[in-house]
Amino acid sequence: MTILFALLLSFTSNVQGSKLINALSAIDQQDNTGTQTASKDSVYSFVEKMPQFPGGEKEVIKFLSKTMVYPEEARKNDEHGKVIVQFVISKTGKVENAKVLKSISKNLDAEALRVIGLLPDWTPGEQNGEKVAVYRIIPILFQNVSPEDAWEVNEKTVVVIDNVKMPDNFNATILNFNQFGSVTVLKPFPEKEKSALKSKYGKQAENGVILITKKQSEIQYSLPDSTLNPTLAKNTTCKEDIVIPVYPGGEEKLMSYFADSIQYPFVAQRTKTQGKVYVRFMVDTAGKVSNVTAIKSADYFLGKEAVRVVNTLPAWTPAAKCGTNINILVTLPVTFKLDVPSTEKKEWVRNNKTIVLLDGQRLPASFELEWLRYENLSSYQVLQPTSKEVTKKLVSQYGRDAVNGVILIGSRK
Repeated sequence: MTILFALLLSFTSNVQGSKLINALSAIDQQDNTGTQTASKDSVYSFVEKMPQFPGGEKEVIKFLSKTMVYPEEARKNDEHGKVIVQFVISKTGKVENAKVLKSISKNLDAEALRVIGLLPDWTPGEQNGEKVAVYRIIPILFQNVSPEDAWEVNEKTVVVIDNVKMPDNFNATILNFNQFGSVTVLKPFPEKEKSALKSKYGKQAENGVILITKKQSEIQYSLPDSTLNPTLAKNTTCKEDIVIPVYPGGEEKLMSYFADSIQYPFVAQRTKTQGKVYVRFMVDTAGKVSNVTAIKSADYFLGKEAVRVVNTLPAWTPAAKCGTNINILVTLPVTFKLDVPSTEKKEWVRNNKTIVLLDGQRLPASFELEWLRYENLSSYQVLQPTSKEVTKKLVSQYGRDAVNGVILIGSRK
């Protein structure tokens, strides 16, 4: 019996589609730039600069894997499952106040708390330039595994995004998995399964296959800290999925509401500023919208307008779990786009014939640059066809499609 941790690729606290997926997981790649106003001794859920473990998230996994010991009594009783632990990273980076949010058994709960208590100091979080205490949540999976099950994704694993196969030896670490709706790993065993994978995806599928689907919605949902859902935190027996909140008439009506309600700020119009504003807000147990914050904005005035419109939203059908309404955080983009007169010269933009090379191999036209995890890139260069002379040179070097531009991407190995 061995202790496993959920794949780093699957760490997320977002909901895609109709379910809240791993809502309590906090080792993630989210942009946690939400702001809060609170007293000096408050513990934050989201801050401008989140706490960092020495070496990053992968080192957390390594530390826990090396430190954890499967309790002998739990082994005998075949106890297994996911223990979810919440703790606080203090202003000085100390790990404090660890508690179990989701229990499996007395033995496994105790072991999870023991190893969390051994975590070394973190770099503390910061808000408005000051160090603050921040909640973190980690899921720890205790599970029976065979040696084959210890197999992991590697650099030769086949990657398929929305039924389109990526080039051989595609480096999956360049992908920001929070940008996708689902990630499924198909392991190459038993032998019958390996043969089926090779038959469908080619010889390299003997190293496994990652099937990825795009998000159907840009709206994300996450749980606030447990103090805002005390009933949920106490109910450790409920196994149901969270039912996400619903805007009256659904997502299409919500987008129509924004389109009808936005008043393009005068200053942004004059400066021809456009783009997306990401807004986070609470839908409470009565379905009312509150605590609206622009967590990422292309412009100050666009951010203010997005917040104003969200504050006017009517009540939603609230989120619920096990028959009880709960508070939930909603993050969504509000798009601001100006109508550019056709007489104005438009800037070059990528199209479906633009050549995108990753480590020298061309990516499919369906590959979206928004999927990239830029911190895992070694280089990123855009070669624009700005003149006939430049275009001719690009075509001679990269082929006919280079008239649409070339993007060169290098990944960290």
